[in-house]
Amino acid sequence: MPKFTPHMLASVRLLSAMILLLAVAPSIVVAQRPDMSDRAFAQTVATLLTHDHFATKCAAGGGMSAGEAEQVEVWARANGVGMIRTRLRELEQDPAQKAKVDEAYAGVVRKYGQLSLFACRAALQSSKRPEAQFATTEPAMLVALGTPAASPSPVDSAIAEAPPVAVRPAAAPPAAAPPAAPPPAAPPPTGSPADEIDSFGFDSRPKMGVGGFMTVDVYPIVLFRNGEALTDVEGLAFPAGLAAHKRANPGDWTQWRRSGGALLLNKKGRWAAPSFQRSYPRLPDGFRLDGYFRALSGAGTVAIGGGDAVAAFTDYRFSPDGRVERGSGSGGRAEAGDGSVVTRASAPSRRGRYQLDGLTLRISYDDGSEESHVLIADPADPKTAIWLDGVGYARRKR
Repeated sequence: MPKFTPHMLASVRLLSAMILLLAVAPSIVVAQRPDMSDRAFAQTVATLLTHDHFATKCAAGGGMSAGEAEQVEVWARANGVGMIRTRLRELEQDPAQKAKVDEAYAGVVRKYGQLSLFACRAALQSSKRPEAQFATTEPAMLVALGTPAASPSPVDSAIAEAPPVAVRPAAAPPAAAPPAAPPPAAPPPTGSPADEIDSFGFDSRPKMGVGGFMTVDVYPIVLFRNGEALTDVEGLAFPAGLAAHKRANPGDWTQWRRSGGALLLNKKGRWAAPSFQRSYPRLPDGFRLDGYFRALSGAGTVAIGGGDAVAAFTDYRFSPDGRVERGSGSGGRAEAGDGSVVTRASAPSRRGRYQLDGLTLRISYDDGSEESHVLIADPADPKTAIWLDGVGYARRKR
């Protein structure tokens, strides 16, 4: 049986949607092609313009790596980006439509105009957002766009006409930072994670948060005694063990070392300092949690001019005496015509007691249920944030 790649599967889904729509709704073929008065198309344009905004800044700063550029090209081909660009060029001939496109781009600039430091990462991440998967979210719109106005082969020809993704040229590392040595032959730690950990520290990276806004994500890194470093702390709880996690997720692993007292990580072949230099050998005996912590996740289109957003949360309230209360819920807002719909739901709180053992947080609830998490917190500032199984929980006032 042939092995299908995600690109191939996306293309098959798009083709299947086209065939189905042509079979059951032939009127789509002769319907007017979408323009900026169509809400779905206008939202698609806003999403694409957000990507283009960051891609332009990325190109000015040196461009993406070859691997990142390839990911963007795969996304573009799988989601009819070329057809969308072709339609935009057609709309530029209509002053009223061009004004709406310009207005959409002006909205992107207002929100993101000052952000350029992480432009390449933002451009890549914007192509991975759920609303950017046009083949899944708007297949009918792509079918309509595929109805040629004058030229054949809309997908490949339009992709070819689109501006190329800027690729950062490979540069020789400076003398002060020679290429990192190959990964050690020794496998990653296989025993109890707590027994193999040298210490843990913190680094930072840009990410797209709730509503599509760019934020800086501070995350823990786990440093093992054999020189391995884990940049996704969820790997500590991988059911098959750390060695299996590395085989399945090699990008989450690297090497670490100290040089002249400085902590260094191997980042894509170069030794570089993480954002924070302090590291901690587990959590101290007698460490206690105190406060209300919440993890929030979600998606939406608010940051790019839309009005839709959905979010889910899980929270814990810890007391120094060992008591804990857990809650969870979700909410959303969606525009419908001239109005909007807001929804919210929450689960009953659960109460119990917690215990800490090194990096392990164990909770025994009053109803007899139990849960266990890998806990990482900054011993010098435990009231700012904690990480449970790699998920960040920010301290809140409630």
